[in-house]
Amino acid sequence: MEIEFSSNRLANASLSLSEASRFLGVPIGRKYIQRLAVIRATDNFSQLHGLRALRLHPLKGDRAGQYAITLTGNYRLIIEKVKEDRVRIMNVEDYHGD
Repeated sequence: MEIEFSSNRLANASLSLSEASRFLGVPIGRKYIQRLAVIRATDNFSQLHGLRALRLHPLKGDRAGQYAITLTGNYRLIIEKVKEDRVRIMNVEDYHGD
């Protein structure tokens, strides 16, 4: 599947583990790189639902149309489905954050 990024910082962090770790910290950066590899390895968005380890779930309210994938602890990778074979990485966030 193809991946777009909502910011240059997220795109740059996707280039290597060292870039991801610098931007997100080591544990979250490592999971970020791993999750992007899984997304790229799938053919379409529907296949992501079958990967239980991702814990992909739709968001509600003003975030309708976005989905969250678990990274570590409280951290989630927020994505949007652009097309069946393309997603946009929106953010990495602590869902219990301020």
